[in-house]
Amino acid sequence: MKCLIPGCDEKATNNLSVRLRREDTSAIWAPNTEAYICNTHASHGFNVFVDITPRCDDVIETRVCSGTSDVKVRQTVIKHAP
Repeated sequence: MKCLIPGCDEKATNNLSVRLRREDTSAIWAPNTEAYICNTHASHGFNVFVDITPRCDDVIETRVCSGTSDVKVRQTVIKHAP
């Protein structure tokens, strides 16, 4: 996979994911995204911005980009009750 960071040519094997946890720390959902990060950028860190928009169809949609118009989109059906 190609690293999400523009201009990076390193192999990217680290998959970015999002998790919603209950108070007991178990997950209600935890989908992977279609975004991959190389080891260099994963270990150096980056800023993550979150924009939440409610839905009514039991789907989590992730959209990830990094300064480009190339948006990585993935939809995941929620399988666990809240």
